[in-house]
Amino acid sequence: MQRKYNTTLGLAVLLGLFFAINLFAGTVFRSVRLDLTEGGLYTLSDGTKNILRNLDEPIHLRFYFSQRLANDLPDIKSYGDRVRELLEEYAAHSNGKVELEVIDPDPFSEEEDRAVAFGLQGAPANATGDPLYFGLAGTNSTDQEEVIPFFQVRREEFLEYDITKLIHNLSNPEKTVVGVLSSLPIMGAAPNPMNPRASAQPWFIIDNLRQLFEVKEIPASATELPEDLGVLVVIHPKGLDDQLLYSIDQFVLGGGHMVAFVDPHCEADEPPTDPRNPMASMGADRSSDFGPLLKAWGVEMSKDAIVVDRLNAQRVGYQGKPVDYVAWLGLRQDACSQDDPITSELAHLNFATAGKLAALEDATTTFTPVIHTSAEATTVPTREISFMPDPNRLLREYQPGSEPLTLAARVSGTAQSAYPTVPEGVEAENHIDSGEIQILLVADADMLADRWWVDVQNFFGRRIAVPNANNADLLVNAVDNLSGSNDLISLRSRSTYNRPFDKVIELRRSAEARFRAEEQSLESKLQETERRISELQQQKNDPTSKVILTPEQRNEINRFRQEQVETRKRLRDVRHQLAKEIERLGMWLKLINIALIPLCLIIFAGLRATATHERRK
Repeated sequence: MQRKYNTTLGLAVLLGLFFAINLFAGTVFRSVRLDLTEGGLYTLSDGTKNILRNLDEPIHLRFYFSQRLANDLPDIKSYGDRVRELLEEYAAHSNGKVELEVIDPDPFSEEEDRAVAFGLQGAPANATGDPLYFGLAGTNSTDQEEVIPFFQVRREEFLEYDITKLIHNLSNPEKTVVGVLSSLPIMGAAPNPMNPRASAQPWFIIDNLRQLFEVKEIPASATELPEDLGVLVVIHPKGLDDQLLYSIDQFVLGGGHMVAFVDPHCEADEPPTDPRNPMASMGADRSSDFGPLLKAWGVEMSKDAIVVDRLNAQRVGYQGKPVDYVAWLGLRQDACSQDDPITSELAHLNFATAGKLAALEDATTTFTPVIHTSAEATTVPTREISFMPDPNRLLREYQPGSEPLTLAARVSGTAQSAYPTVPEGVEAENHIDSGEIQILLVADADMLADRWWVDVQNFFGRRIAVPNANNADLLVNAVDNLSGSNDLISLRSRSTYNRPFDKVIELRRSAEARFRAEEQSLESKLQETERRISELQQQKNDPTSKVILTPEQRNEINRFRQEQVETRKRLRDVRHQLAKEIERLGMWLKLINIALIPLCLIIFAGLRATATHERRK
């Protein structure tokens, strides 16, 4: 009885210690975490940690997640748990500056009203239409608001970037000043009777920028940049003074961020027409000129080469017939980097007579392509485009390339100044010899002109823009991304939470490949036989024809029907083998997870018990 009593008491004490240790560990070691996921899904990037470390004011985050409604939606529920756990990481690394509040809003409650007031979107979650909220609202000490209306699963790779950007915007509430420098009349120009095509209105791209940023025009004749710029946008630089180029050089080396659109043949650059020789302007030089800057940044773009791409060519009318013009490109989503927040959601981009960007061999910077052509793209001399191009000849003489060409790229890292000595006439008190740069280069300036991305309609004297491409989104995304700190810009896409079974996918693809091959063979046999039977049937039904099926023809049809049965049987066998292989793989996975690991623990415990027993003996 005493032994039973001691055993029961010991078990009770062990149970009590178990709960006590768990409560103690959950309280004392709450900030201690170990991320064992591949890719560190729950580990914040160094850039995010730096932003959290440098917060000057408290940020209040309200995570609205309809937990009860999400219980019936496994994908949303698991993703919601990941978002909540990642937000807890933000709060844990912020030294108390980030306050997290998790809210499960009931329908028709005050919490739901507040979520709607913040601008969060509720998605119908069931047959009754109850709204499911899955968004984030953040406020700072001055009650400025930033929201993520709904966490889209398709943006899972950019989850950390979106949250960090929200916190960065709240900690830096002032509107970014964007300087726009161009040799083109993008800000509008007075009508020119000698050049009727010149735009009298600002380009719509400028209206898009003004809706989100404070835009400041920088004349091409300026000698220096304003001091309060957050981001510099340069569109088709041409004829810039050395003093202005030096100012751009020092701005970039000093930590300023820039988006530059350079072009080997800018069609929007229309030189003044000489009435005595109207054809002279057609052969004029329309290339961008950045002086020594591109070379100093470790990048090259030839002025004598135009990118052509047969697979992405735009269809145009030429001599009364449609033809693919290989110098005008219509790029789809597969041409844009899915790992970069600037280009990940762009679906359609139009380029016109673009150039090719490439990194120099001795470059000290990092060259990261974000927009590229197909693998069959190549280049042609600029002279074939600049003067009365012939789309038919370009297509007829097209020689496909062997690798994609870069149309836009990020350039980052350490760069040297393009001006080892200060140009004459410049008073430089603090000359910068080298520095870390952040630049987005695009090898086409025409893409920003209205004709390449927007349909302009006149509505009672007012211009209405209807976008037909994402050209403006490229610029806005770039400015929005580069207006943040280097820590925010350094964030890229992360791994996804849902991990597919790669081996299962490989087995399925292999079986489907075999299935498709046999299926195509069967389809071709069916079509051929149906065609022959149809011909015979027509002859038989013809009143003037006395054709009947011969015994050989009947045997041929019977033989094919037998082959059809056998082929269908083989197709069923392929599907059956696919299911068996996947099931066999699943059984092995279950065996490893359910039986193997506990078996290893049992063996380890048995060996240890044996060793302990031997020591006692």
